Amino acid sequence: MILFALLYTYLLYLLILKSFCFFNTVNEWGGGERWHLDIALYLREKGHRVMIITLPGAVLGNRAEAEGIPVFYIVLKNLSVLNPFVLTKLVKVFQSQKIDTLVLNLSRDLKCGGIAAKLAGVKNIIFRRGSDRNVRNYFINRYLYQKVVTGILTNSQATKRAILSNGSSLVDPNKIKVIPNGIEIQGFLDKGFEPIQPKDKSSMVLGALGRLEPQKNFEFLIPVALALKKKGIPFEILIGGKGAQESLLKFAVEENQLEEQFRFLGFLDNPKRLLMSSDVFLLPSLWEGFGYVIVEASLCELPVIAFDVSSNREVISEASGFLTPPNDVRAFCDKIAYLYDQPDKRKAMGKAGKSFVSDQFDSKKIFERIETYLVGQ
Repeated sequence: MILFALLYTYLLYLLILKSFCFFNTVNEWGGGERWHLDIALYLREKGHRVMIITLPGAVLGNRAEAEGIPVFYIVLKNLSVLNPFVLTKLVKVFQSQKIDTLVLNLSRDLKCGGIAAKLAGVKNIIFRRGSDRNVRNYFINRYLYQKVVTGILTNSQATKRAILSNGSSLVDPNKIKVIPNGIEIQGFLDKGFEPIQPKDKSSMVLGALGRLEPQKNFEFLIPVALALKKKGIPFEILIGGKGAQESLLKFAVEENQLEEQFRFLGFLDNPKRLLMSSDVFLLPSLWEGFGYVIVEASLCELPVIAFDVSSNREVISEASGFLTPPNDVRAFCDKIAYLYDQPDKRKAMGKAGKSFVSDQFDSKKIFERIETYLVGQ
């Protein structure tokens, strides 16, 4: 009986526990890369086997290796799908690691990794789309979405709508599952930090965080700063992050004589350093898949001012922040001025934001939903 029970337990273990591969060839560190690492760590903790495929030197790979997750490095380009050596290499990895489920990130990852996984006989091929951008209804995309992927996982209703913007001829809506990103609430709250600077009650500190890329639209903060100076509001803008537009932004700051109002802090391993030094969080992004930074800012009890685009309405409640028309300097500045004049309201909105995101995006609940979805495919 004992032998039978042990055999039964082992067979149940084999049936329940899976082997996952997370495929993400982004070099920088952002919300998508964080999602892949967080879910990989969670699934490993639950007993599943996990590995990551990424670019050599990518931040994701470095962090995964530091956590003891096996990493396979590969260089991919948009036309790598036409390279039989790359495809063969990936097929061998999937087969040797007995991958049950592959989770892909970029369109180039999907083209190359997805097709290689199909050739390797991987059962579940999941395209995790976290960007609220329309998908062109080309033949190659129809083939990938209809014949290669077994499921599409999005982080917001806005991202799902973007995929379906050209109608259901691209993909069956029932193939798309929406599960928002999660964050380990208590872990984030308990994490130690060294503030960038002590808060100065005589002026307002405006925090902004993200890659310095066109999507994040940090150049919008230049006319915002000029308008705030004209209103006579004392302020400073802290910007955390690095990217291709860093030199351009710094030049614009100097050209407009705003050096005293802007501080560029570079990449920050711990965003709490910036957030806990700020009074209000600004998000001028032109689109977002899911605003991790909004959740983190809210947990730091900061009211948020952002554009009414993408999934921002799903992450910012009416009590926790303001949504303005995209690139409307006057509307954006009016909200900043209101929060400057109303410090009590600012505090109340910050507390409301913390309560909202704690209830909606606790990783324990979210990760359980993601595991159920991935295992159940």
